[in-house]
Amino acid sequence: MNYSPILTINTNQTDHIYVVGDLHGCYSLLMQELQKNHFDFQNDVLICTGDLVDRGEENLACISLLDQPWFYTVRGNHEEMCIKSPHDPKIKDIHARNGGEWFYQLSQTQRLEIIELFKQLPLVIEVQLEHKKIGVVHADIDIHNWNAFKQDISQGDYKISGVTSAYSNALWGRGRIRNHSEHYDTVENIDEIYLGHTIVKEHTKIDNCHYIDVGSSFTKKLCIVKIQ
Repeated sequence: MNYSPILTINTNQTDHIYVVGDLHGCYSLLMQELQKNHFDFQNDVLICTGDLVDRGEENLACISLLDQPWFYTVRGNHEEMCIKSPHDPKIKDIHARNGGEWFYQLSQTQRLEIIELFKQLPLVIEVQLEHKKIGVVHADIDIHNWNAFKQDISQGDYKISGVTSAYSNALWGRGRIRNHSEHYDTVENIDEIYLGHTIVKEHTKIDNCHYIDVGSSFTKKLCIVKIQ
C-alpha cells in the first residue's frame, strides 16, 4: 500500500461526521460519549485527532478502532513514539515515561504489528463538506495557508537548522495555541481545523483552529464535535 501523509475523506454516503479529541486508551469513555451523541455506526463517521494510546487502560481496544469502517484518525506523537522506539532509545525512554509502559510489555510480534498499523496513519485528514472544508491535525499548524502546509507535510520530517518541518509541528508543536496573539492568524484555504495534543479545559477556538483535547485519561472527559 502506498503511504500518503494526507487523507481526503469522501462524505457523499455519510449522514453525520464527528470529530473527537485524543483518546489515550479511553475506549469505554468513547463508547459512552458516542451513545450520548446517538452515533449511528452504520451511517456516521468519527475522526480522531490522534494519540489513540498511552495513559489509559484500554490501549488495544482503541487500536482495534482502526479496523472499523466508521473510524478515522490522524497520527499523533504517541503513535510516532511507538514507530520510532525500536531504533531510538531516547524516544523509547520518553515514551515509557509518558504512559507507554504497556507497549513494551507486549511481545515483539505484537509491537511490530501495531507499528505497521501506525505507519499507515496520515498526518492530515481533509474533509470536503457541502459548504466548507475541514482539516484535522494532531498538534499544530504553523503555516498560515492550508495548501502550503500540505505541501510542506509532503516533504517529510526534514532537518534544517533553525527550521521546524510542518511534519514535526503536526505531531509535536504547540506554538499556535501558546503564542496565538503574537505570531499567528487565520489559516487560509480551509474553513476549520481541529487539533488535539495540547490539553484545554473545553473546546477552544483560536481564529479558525479548534482545540478539542480535554485530557481524556486525566479528566475522564472527551470533546466530540459534530461537523455535519
